[in-house]
Amino acid sequence: MNKVWYELANMKYGEVYLSKYLNFQRTLKKTFQILTLLVSFSGILSWKYFENYVWIAFALIAIVQLLLLIENQIIRSDKDIEEIGRLRMMYTKYFNKLEKLWTNYQYRRVAEIKGLDEYFEFRQSDWEEIEEIDTKLNIKRYKWLMNKTEIETNNYLNKYHIDG
Repeated sequence: MNKVWYELANMKYGEVYLSKYLNFQRTLKKTFQILTLLVSFSGILSWKYFENYVWIAFALIAIVQLLLLIENQIIRSDKDIEEIGRLRMMYTKYFNKLEKLWTNYQYRRVAEIKGLDEYFEFRQSDWEEIEEIDTKLNIKRYKWLMNKTEIETNNYLNKYHIDG
């Protein structure tokens, strides 16, 4: 049943990482929109002041256009963010199944052979779908997010699954 434990830990890590990644992407998107708005607005308001320096106004417009062009290279689209949210829920559902199986095994409500059979059924149905979507989305791994995720995952597992 060690396989179940490692899979459970891996799913918890994935779910926590996706949660943090989604928050990061949403914050990045909001920040980008606010900055774009501020640059655009400042260009409009200061048009009168830059009459003699038209190149400054054109530079502001060029910056806004450049930001709009690279936005999708830096920030995930709304559709991607929605898909990542769906993927996170899939991780959560799979984790919950594994946690229930692990708990039943720990309390001897399920034998090891039967537990492993259940695990492989879950893996075939749930994990394959998760892996397909995960591969399609190609979620970037940020070291700083991974470090925070590692700490949070370990805290959870140590608190609720000491004998894993």
